[in-house]
Amino acid sequence: YYFVNHHRQIPKISKMSRDGIPTTVKWGKEIFDINIIPDNGVKGLKSQISDITNVPSDRLKLMPKSKGLWKGLLKDDFDLMSIDFERINLPVQILAMGSAARLSGPKSKTVFAEDLPPEEAARVAPEPSGLINMGNTCYMNSILQCLRVIPNFRSCLVNYESNQNSVNSHNSYSNRLFMSSLRDVYSNLDRTSNALQPNGKSQ
Repeated sequence: YYFVNHHRQIPKISKMSRDGIPTTVKWGKEIFDINIIPDNGVKGLKSQISDITNVPSDRLKLMPKSKGLWKGLLKDDFDLMSIDFERINLPVQILAMGSAARLSGPKSKTVFAEDLPPEEAARVAPEPSGLINMGNTCYMNSILQCLRVIPNFRSCLVNYESNQNSVNSHNSYSNRLFMSSLRDVYSNLDRTSNALQPNGKSQ
């Protein structure tokens, strides 16, 4: 099994070791047939078994079932080349332990912004839609945009529609027209991510 070369004992590399050692791996209720390449070391063996069991290498535990292998759990620094496979009944029997990593797909279908309906695209847009300036209306547009994000103000606009027919001296026609127009403008802005041209009533 050994030959002497300058007073050093070097293990022979058999043809069987080079071509692979027939091995049966039992993992749970499953059995796999592989060929071990001792020269690849423990890391290579674990990687080989990990590929067929889907158990991550760092969570994979290997126990010997055949005599003459290693004792207890296989350690990463164990030298597989030190095993005399010619004295072991083939195929080599190994017990593998470890939980397979779960392969999970995306929880929801990936949807791109350009494929969204206009209303949904407006909600996820990085910047809110705005109003197109009409002459020197930029300051007024800024004020309307500020009021737009105030929840209580928006709620009052919605409720105003149900009360616009009530008898009240303050609810003149012009007031109702302005409030309803403003409500419509905000509603249209909520449904688009593009700049909006104010409607005729708003003008």
